[in-house]
This record gives sequence, structure tokens and C-alpha cells, in this order.
Amino acid sequence: MNYALLLVMSEKREIMLAQVTQSAESAHLAKNFFIRKQEFIVALASPDFYIQLVFIGMALTIAWLMAMLIRRRAKSHFAAHPPKRIDVEFITKPLTLIGPLLALLYLSIIKPLADDYAPAIDLTDAAFQLCFAYFLVKCVLLIVRSQPVAYFISFVIMLVAALRATGFIRSTVEYLHSMGFEIGQFHISVLNLVHGIVILVVVFWIAGVLSRTLESYLRRSSTLSYTARELTVKFFSIFVYFVALMITLSVMGVDLTAFAVFGGALGVGIGLGLQKLTANFVSGITLLMEKSIKIGDLIEVGGNTGWVRQLNIRYALIETADGREVLIPNEELISTRVTNWTHSSNTARLDIKVNVAYNSDPAKVRDLMIEAARAHPLCLKNPAPACWLREFGDNALQFMLTFWIPDVREGRFGPQSDVMIVILRKFREAGIGIPCPAAQNAVGNL
Repeated sequence: MNYALLLVMSEKREIMLAQVTQSAESAHLAKNFFIRKQEFIVALASPDFYIQLVFIGMALTIAWLMAMLIRRRAKSHFAAHPPKRIDVEFITKPLTLIGPLLALLYLSIIKPLADDYAPAIDLTDAAFQLCFAYFLVKCVLLIVRSQPVAYFISFVIMLVAALRATGFIRSTVEYLHSMGFEIGQFHISVLNLVHGIVILVVVFWIAGVLSRTLESYLRRSSTLSYTARELTVKFFSIFVYFVALMITLSVMGVDLTAFAVFGGALGVGIGLGLQKLTANFVSGITLLMEKSIKIGDLIEVGGNTGWVRQLNIRYALIETADGREVLIPNEELISTRVTNWTHSSNTARLDIKVNVAYNSDPAKVRDLMIEAARAHPLCLKNPAPACWLREFGDNALQFMLTFWIPDVREGRFGPQSDVMIVILRKFREAGIGIPCPAAQNAVGNL
């Protein structure tokens, strides 16, 4: 009982201490805000504040005019001489940075003059910090292609610059560090959480850039096989994102040794909640290793026929003949029946079934159908086209013509339609009749 009482008292004391610490940091932040407010009111009453403000305004105005002049000259030059792609990437786009760079240059020049004429106020340092932050923001917007990531990083940069320029950075950091919450035995402060979110966005963006760069490089390389390239890209992506996640958790203050304890729970979660995702991932690796389906193959699965355009970790992208893009889960490609028209060869056999009247000469029908197939430019000589009398129907003789085309990826319906049209013309010229289905039904009913 005494031990339990001591434990409860210890927990209450820690909670009270945390509350006292948090209230102290809040009071410190409020006090700092009050001090800065008084300093700003005093500065407004000082002529030095306005002198430095004039110097800063002159520097920024000159920088803006010079930047506008340079951009106008560059625009007229490129209007007369259209830039190449490399010029756009390394000359035209970086011209947006000329304004912040000139502002930093002129602020550096006027700083000694402003300090000599108005030594009581140091406003140029804050202006320099804000201009430098704006320069970094322009660089981020120029480099980062993902707009949400670029705007998020820009917001963080400007927020930190504003806190640093106004002198609130230290008290804000201490206040955020004092606020926190408990997850089991781990204490995570709001500051660590903010750091984690920022690092998560930046590190995952870098991981995505590295992954896409390696993927682009490997897929242009001819020294590696297709399977080796795809496996390398996928395992590298997994490794990069795993490292990014570990870095983020470390910055947030999470003890990474806890993963040894939660490994079993993670395995159960994968087995239950992520079962489909894991199955698709393993199926994708299996497809790459077996080489049963490759990019560019013409496959038929689940009523969809099309060309394989992508083999991703979770799905395969199939482009059909009518332009639809169908996402087929990798597990379906493993567990269901798939027809691969181009697995080992691009050649394909086409079948045409024709019914003719009983009074027709079977040998002549066969010869005419074979001649129609041989007349087509895509019909292969080896294997040669063949025709058989397959069945004695109720009202017609049933023939089947087979012939081969060299590349099924160029289409099957076109050659098949051409040969059928030629067969119909030859039959009409030879007086061979094809019974009408309606007539057949009428005779059958009689």
C-alpha cells in the first residue's frame, strides 16, 4: 500500500512539475512579447528608426528597379533569340532570383551607412534576414516541382525568419518544448512533433527525387536486364523511404529500440490489415523474377485485353485498344488465368468460321478460302494457311480457316476483317451461297 501511495504521489508531482514548467514558459513568452512591444513603441518614437527605414527602402527600391531592368533586357534578348531548353533551365528560370540577390547586395552596402547615421536602432539586420529567407523561398519554388511541398517549405522558412527577425525564436522554441504529451513511456513535445512533420516532408521529398532519378537512370541503361532494373528500383525505393521514416522518428524523439518490442505487433498488422497490399507487393516481385509478364506484352485478363505499360509494386497498368488505362492488382495476375499473346513470340493465329450451302463444292470452298488468306500481305507463308471442313450442320457445311500473322501487337481484327471480305467476294463470284441465319431458323422450325 505504501509503495502504491508513493507511486501515485510521484506521478502527481511529475504532472504538477510539468504544469508549472509549461506555465513558466507561457509567462516567459508573454513577457518577451510585452518587452518587444515596448521596444517597438520606443523605436517608433526614435528618429533613428525612420532613418534606417529610409535606407532599407532605398536599397530595396534600387534592387527592384535593377532587377526589372535586367529581366526586361533578358526578355527582349530571348524574344529575338529563342532560348534552348538548357538556357531555360539555367538562365531564364534563375532570373527570378536576381531581385532577392540584388536586395541582399544593396542591404549589405547600406548597412554600415545606416549604422553610422542611426546607431540606436538595428533594423537592417531584420530586413537582411527576411530578404535572405525570401531568397531561399524563391530557390525552393524554383527547385521543388511539387507545389504542396514547395509551399509548405516556403511557409516554414518565412515563419522561422519572421520569429528570428522579431526576436521571438528562442521563447517560442522553449514554449513549444514545454508542451507535450505521453505515448506509453515516451514523452513527445510539440517542438519534436513540429520538427518531425517538417523533416518528414523534406526527407520524403528527397527520397522521392532520389528514387525517381535512379529509376530514370536505370531504365535508360542497357547494361542491366529488365528484371534487374525493376527489382533494383523497387528495393531502392523501399530502402530510401524506410531510412526517411527512421530519420523522422528519430527527430521526433521516438526511441527506435521500441521497434524490437513492436515487431510482433507490426507483423500481425501486416498479416491482417495489410494483407492485400503485402500480397500485391510479393506478387509484383514474383512477376519480375519469373518474367512471365513484361512491359510491352499484350495480355488478356479478366475480360480486359491490352498492352502492359507499367509494372508497379501494387498493380500493373494495362492500356486497352480503345485508350482505357486499367489498373490490374498484381495478385490477380498471379492467381487468375492470364493470356499473354507475346510471351515467347509475337506471332498469332487467326480463325475464321464460315457456313456454306450443302450444294457447294467443298474442295472449291476450301481452295477459295486459302487463296483469300494467302492474298493478305500479313499472312505468313510458314506456317501456311489451312482450311478444314469441321462439321455437317443442320442447314450448312461448317468450314474453319486458320492463318498466322507476324505481330499480334499490330492488331488481329484488321487482317481478319480483310480476309473475310475477300472470302465473301470470291464466294459471290463463284456462286457459292452462305445461308442466312434467319432462313436457317425458318427451315428448322418447319
